[in-house]
Amino acid sequence: MGLRRFSGAAAVVAGLAVVGVGIWQLAEYEGQPVELDGTPLPSDGDPESFVRQLARQWHETELSIDAGSQIVRATRRELGGSVNVEQAVSEARAARGDAPIWTRLWAWVAQEPREIGWEREVTRSQTDAFVEELRSRTVVDPEARDFDGNGGRPGTGLNMVGASRAITEALNTDALVVRLPVRQVAAPRARLRTARTARFTEIVSAHETRYSPGGNLAGRSRNIELAAQLLDGQIIAPRSTLSFNDVVGERTFERGFAPAIELARGGRRTEGIGGGVCQVAATLHAAAFFAGFDIDEHHPHTRNSRYIPPGLDSAVSWPNKDLVVRNTHPFHVRVTATAYRGTLRIELMGARRAPRVEWNTRTVRRLRRATEREIDPNLPLGSEEVVDEGEDGSITERTRTVYWPAGAQTDTTTLRYPVVSRLVRAGPSSLGTAE
Repeated sequence: MGLRRFSGAAAVVAGLAVVGVGIWQLAEYEGQPVELDGTPLPSDGDPESFVRQLARQWHETELSIDAGSQIVRATRRELGGSVNVEQAVSEARAARGDAPIWTRLWAWVAQEPREIGWEREVTRSQTDAFVEELRSRTVVDPEARDFDGNGGRPGTGLNMVGASRAITEALNTDALVVRLPVRQVAAPRARLRTARTARFTEIVSAHETRYSPGGNLAGRSRNIELAAQLLDGQIIAPRSTLSFNDVVGERTFERGFAPAIELARGGRRTEGIGGGVCQVAATLHAAAFFAGFDIDEHHPHTRNSRYIPPGLDSAVSWPNKDLVVRNTHPFHVRVTATAYRGTLRIELMGARRAPRVEWNTRTVRRLRRATEREIDPNLPLGSEEVVDEGEDGSITERTRTVYWPAGAQTDTTTLRYPVVSRLVRAGPSSLGTAE
């Protein structure tokens, strides 16, 4: 009987000892450091505030996103990423002993790691919205090459589905750098339109000059208006030329041109059929010049023109002096010419506006006029009469810079404006005198 009591007591003591050892080992297990995603939690106190602080840091961490044309930075929250804070707080408390005893014992027996991981979530709609907005800022549209294969610019494209997938993977793995699937888009070759299908929706370039309608200059204004009518509607294909003389034709009375003052050889003013047509040529020359056209043939005037600055004027005559301009654009250009009530306007219409053009002129050398005398026996003895004051000539450099998309192009042309001598008529007794 006594032996049984002793055995029972021994069993109780042994059981209590085992329980005591187990409780001691459980306390030792739960006393080990706890880490949340690799960051140790405080060893005492409620871990909630610390866990929430780590969650804020996770949400506000920025990722570097390589979008091809630029690097963009955005926080995980902006990208649609989040972590389950409440679950992390609950697991941290349980790891520190704030859980049912059987849950704690099971963790000790299983020797579960003393580490807690974030449960991550990604809001797909927010990620997709970010990628869409990113695409609008970073995608570069290609620019077409011209029909010769020159110019143009490649572009970039973004795979939307692949980009959303790459960002989602980065949010789930805590990666800090994301390379989006960007593809290169080759520059297409522009389709060469025909004159029938060409678009004339933009003013490539335009220039305007003034003339005096009616009165004593009725013939001149008639010639200007007729030449503008003949020029109006002409279409210049890419890389093709327009000849002013070919379009306007010979200036004859039979074709409708009228007598008017014009410049003859040596710069002397005289009356001829078609005087004033040079103003139309000069206005076309200026419009083509500021359109970036090549000027294949051009002749400066022999005298300064009141209607246009030096360097933009143009002298034409049938059939020796012509103005020839070449369309340097990869699209057709149509000439719109109007002359009405003293305003002559020429517009070059095409698919897009001309690039920016800067220009200037510089007088290299001044050519001084001399005096030319003619003897007029009808004048009184010893008298003189100035018929023409004449004009100094010059050698002038004209420089133009065209800012094409592929880069600036500068060209310099030397223009020679001839001397127009001063003309004096003198009576017979003035022979041999000099100025």
